[in-house]
Amino acid sequence: MKQNFRKHLRPLAVLAAAALLLTGCKGVTEEEKTARENGIALLESGDYEGALDQFEALIQDADRVTDFEVDILKYRAEAEYGLKDYEAAAHTYDILSQIDKERAEYGYFAALSLAKAGDSAGAWEKLEQGRALDEDGTAPGFAEAMTAVGEAYLDSGDQERADAVYTELIQSGKAGTSVYNRLAMAEIKAGDYETALSYCETGLALSDRTAVRELKFNQAVCFEHLGQYQKALELFQAYTEEFGSDEAAEHEIAFLKTR
Repeated sequence: MKQNFRKHLRPLAVLAAAALLLTGCKGVTEEEKTARENGIALLESGDYEGALDQFEALIQDADRVTDFEVDILKYRAEAEYGLKDYEAAAHTYDILSQIDKERAEYGYFAALSLAKAGDSAGAWEKLEQGRALDEDGTAPGFAEAMTAVGEAYLDSGDQERADAVYTELIQSGKAGTSVYNRLAMAEIKAGDYETALSYCETGLALSDRTAVRELKFNQAVCFEHLGQYQKALELFQAYTEEFGSDEAAEHEIAFLKTR
């Protein structure tokens, strides 16, 4: 799927000014409702480009911001995110935060988008905006944003800030398997295999299955580096039985069979 880096048809300033004219859904035609449903269907099928075309056509000619248009902008942000046009998605969430009532989720989803774009500083700023409206971290997007911001800090080499974000997320009880996998990878890189192994085991005990494959691979890696070759071999073999063979696992198995 190609990425869409088109210019926005309606700039932030225009929509922000139009927020004074925010009204209900009165006046929405059957044609517009049908176009919206078509856009949603395209979005759900993975045709993000087609969905974005539908949603932008619905908002480009509007002279005021209605509840219907706010709804369309939310879907537009999803389509942009699906296209991996993360900066565009963050921009759309900025628009929503100005034209709609204050919602923590807009800050969180903007933070998630910017983190995916590699902008850890911008992502942190948006994350803080969301948290200012969500003291208990219950708004949609909190865990996803925290996870992505931590990953962005790790990718930029800022282990200290990543640890702070992940520690808070773990304390909130909302850390998923991907968090523990990234922490395990960081400890493997640092050579602390015992700590990495503890992260793997904690992550594997969760009901969340998002990063189980990665955790099981890294668990086997930890045992290998700890000199427990037979255990590592058993885990890599179990890994290939569960997830299928791949080059990295087969390489490790071949090596361990010589130990």
